[in-house]
Amino acid sequence: MKKLLKFLPLFLVALMAVTFWSCSDDDDFKPVANTELPSAAKTFLNTYYQGVNYQTKKDKDDNEYEVYLSNGHEVDFYSDGEWKDVKAGKKMNETVPVGFYPSEIDSYISDTHPTDGIHEISKERYGYDVELTNGTDIEFSSDGSFIRYDK
Repeated sequence: MKKLLKFLPLFLVALMAVTFWSCSDDDDFKPVANTELPSAAKTFLNTYYQGVNYQTKKDKDDNEYEVYLSNGHEVDFYSDGEWKDVKAGKKMNETVPVGFYPSEIDSYISDTHPTDGIHEISKERYGYDVELTNGTDIEFSSDGSFIRYDK
Protein backbone atom coordinates (compact mmCIF):
# COMPACT_ATOMS: atom_id res chain seq x y z
CA MET A 1 0.00 0.00 0.00
CA LYS A 2 2.87 2.39 0.79
CA LYS A 3 4.34 1.80 -2.68
CA LEU A 4 1.00 2.68 -4.23
CA LEU A 5 0.83 5.93 -2.25
CA LYS A 6 4.32 6.88 -3.46
CA PHE A 7 3.20 6.77 -7.07
CA LEU A 8 -0.21 8.38 -6.54
CA PRO A 9 1.05 12.00 -6.85
CA LEU A 10 2.95 11.14 -10.04
CA PHE A 11 -0.15 9.45 -11.44
CA LEU A 12 -2.32 12.47 -10.60
CA VAL A 13 0.12 14.88 -12.25
CA ALA A 14 0.21 12.72 -15.39
CA LEU A 15 -3.59 12.51 -15.41
CA MET A 16 -3.90 16.29 -15.13
CA ALA A 17 -1.39 16.82 -17.94
CA VAL A 18 -3.30 14.48 -20.24
CA THR A 19 -6.58 16.19 -19.35
CA PHE A 20 -5.24 19.68 -20.08
CA TRP A 21 -3.59 18.52 -23.30
CA SER A 22 -6.75 16.84 -24.59
CA CYS A 23 -8.90 19.88 -23.78
CA SER A 24 -6.56 22.44 -25.28
CA ASP A 25 -7.49 24.17 -28.52
CA ASP A 26 -4.22 23.70 -30.35
CA ASP A 27 -5.33 24.95 -33.74
CA ASP A 28 -6.73 28.27 -32.45
CA PHE A 29 -9.46 28.42 -35.11
CA LYS A 30 -13.02 29.28 -34.09
CA PRO A 31 -16.22 28.83 -36.12
CA VAL A 32 -17.54 32.02 -37.74
CA ALA A 33 -20.43 32.81 -40.06
CA ASN A 34 -19.71 32.24 -43.75
CA THR A 35 -20.64 35.89 -44.28
CA GLU A 36 -17.39 36.88 -42.52
CA LEU A 37 -15.29 35.52 -45.39
CA PRO A 38 -13.66 38.22 -47.53
CA SER A 39 -15.27 38.74 -50.94
CA ALA A 40 -12.28 37.23 -52.78
CA ALA A 41 -12.71 33.98 -50.82
CA LYS A 42 -16.45 33.90 -51.54
CA THR A 43 -15.75 34.48 -55.24
CA PHE A 44 -13.23 31.61 -55.24
CA LEU A 45 -15.72 29.26 -53.60
CA ASN A 46 -18.56 30.30 -55.92
CA THR A 47 -16.32 29.81 -58.96
CA TYR A 48 -14.63 26.50 -58.13
CA TYR A 49 -17.10 24.94 -55.68
CA GLN A 50 -20.41 26.27 -56.96
CA GLY A 51 -23.35 24.85 -55.03
CA VAL A 52 -21.21 23.12 -52.40
CA ASN A 53 -22.09 23.98 -48.79
CA TYR A 54 -19.31 24.95 -46.40
CA GLN A 55 -18.43 25.95 -42.86
CA THR A 56 -15.88 28.60 -41.98
CA LYS A 57 -13.36 28.92 -39.16
CA LYS A 58 -11.15 31.93 -38.47
CA ASP A 59 -7.91 31.95 -36.51
CA LYS A 60 -7.69 33.95 -33.30
CA ASP A 61 -5.30 36.47 -34.86
CA ASP A 62 -7.61 37.20 -37.82
CA ASN A 63 -4.88 36.18 -40.27
CA GLU A 64 -6.44 33.14 -41.91
CA TYR A 65 -9.65 31.28 -42.62
CA GLU A 66 -10.23 27.55 -42.93
CA VAL A 67 -13.21 26.50 -45.01
CA TYR A 68 -14.55 22.96 -44.81
CA LEU A 69 -16.73 21.95 -47.74
CA SER A 70 -19.51 19.37 -47.66
CA ASN A 71 -17.74 17.36 -50.39
CA GLY A 72 -14.77 16.80 -48.04
CA HIS A 73 -12.46 19.39 -49.56
CA GLU A 74 -10.74 22.08 -47.48
CA VAL A 75 -9.61 25.54 -48.59
CA ASP A 76 -7.45 27.84 -46.50
CA PHE A 77 -7.48 31.57 -47.19
CA TYR A 78 -5.34 34.49 -46.07
CA SER A 79 -7.10 37.38 -44.33
CA ASP A 80 -7.47 39.23 -47.67
CA GLY A 81 -9.37 36.27 -49.18
CA GLU A 82 -6.54 34.99 -51.38
CA TRP A 83 -6.32 31.19 -51.36
CA LYS A 84 -3.42 29.64 -49.47
CA ASP A 85 -4.03 25.89 -49.66
CA VAL A 86 -6.59 23.72 -51.42
CA LYS A 87 -6.94 20.08 -50.46
CA ALA A 88 -9.24 17.48 -51.96
CA GLY A 89 -11.06 15.04 -49.67
CA LYS A 90 -9.44 12.46 -47.44
CA LYS A 91 -9.21 9.88 -50.23
CA MET A 92 -5.98 10.27 -52.20
CA ASN A 93 -7.75 9.70 -55.53
CA GLU A 94 -9.75 12.93 -55.17
CA THR A 95 -8.52 16.00 -57.03
CA VAL A 96 -8.87 19.74 -56.61
CA PRO A 97 -10.59 21.85 -59.28
CA VAL A 98 -8.43 23.29 -62.06
CA GLY A 99 -7.97 26.86 -63.21
CA PHE A 100 -6.96 28.84 -60.14
CA TYR A 101 -3.22 28.16 -60.53
CA PRO A 102 -0.95 28.44 -63.60
CA SER A 103 -1.98 26.10 -66.43
CA GLU A 104 1.69 25.14 -66.89
CA ILE A 105 1.35 23.01 -63.76
CA ASP A 106 -1.43 20.97 -65.38
CA SER A 107 0.61 20.64 -68.57
CA TYR A 108 3.62 19.31 -66.68
CA ILE A 109 1.53 16.84 -64.68
CA SER A 110 -0.35 15.54 -67.74
CA ASP A 111 2.98 15.03 -69.57
CA THR A 112 4.86 13.36 -66.71
CA HIS A 113 2.10 11.79 -64.60
CA PRO A 114 -0.81 11.22 -67.00
CA THR A 115 -2.76 8.97 -64.62
CA ASP A 116 -2.54 11.35 -61.64
CA GLY A 117 -4.17 14.60 -60.63
CA ILE A 118 -3.58 17.25 -57.99
CA HIS A 119 -4.72 16.17 -54.54
CA GLU A 120 -3.41 19.27 -52.76
CA ILE A 121 -1.84 22.55 -53.84
CA SER A 122 -0.31 25.20 -51.59
CA LYS A 123 1.13 28.64 -52.24
CA GLU A 124 4.71 28.95 -51.02
CA ARG A 125 7.36 31.69 -51.14
CA TYR A 126 8.94 30.14 -54.24
CA GLY A 127 5.64 29.34 -55.98
CA TYR A 128 3.53 26.21 -55.50
CA ASP A 129 3.83 22.92 -53.66
CA VAL A 130 1.72 20.21 -55.30
CA GLU A 131 0.84 16.76 -53.97
CA LEU A 132 -0.39 14.34 -56.61
CA THR A 133 -2.97 11.61 -56.10
CA ASN A 134 -0.12 9.06 -56.06
CA GLY A 135 1.54 10.90 -53.15
CA THR A 136 4.32 12.53 -55.18
CA ASP A 137 5.25 16.08 -54.11
CA ILE A 138 6.39 18.52 -56.77
CA GLU A 139 7.52 22.14 -56.47
CA PHE A 140 6.74 24.72 -59.14
CA SER A 141 7.79 28.35 -59.50
CA SER A 142 5.24 31.17 -59.32
CA ASP A 143 4.85 31.06 -63.12
CA GLY A 144 4.18 27.30 -63.05
CA SER A 145 7.62 26.11 -64.19
CA PHE A 146 8.84 22.81 -62.73
CA ILE A 147 11.46 23.24 -60.00
CA ARG A 148 11.98 19.81 -58.49
CA TYR A 149 10.46 16.77 -56.87
CA ASP A 150 10.17 17.24 -53.13
CA LYS A 151 11.28 14.26 -51.07
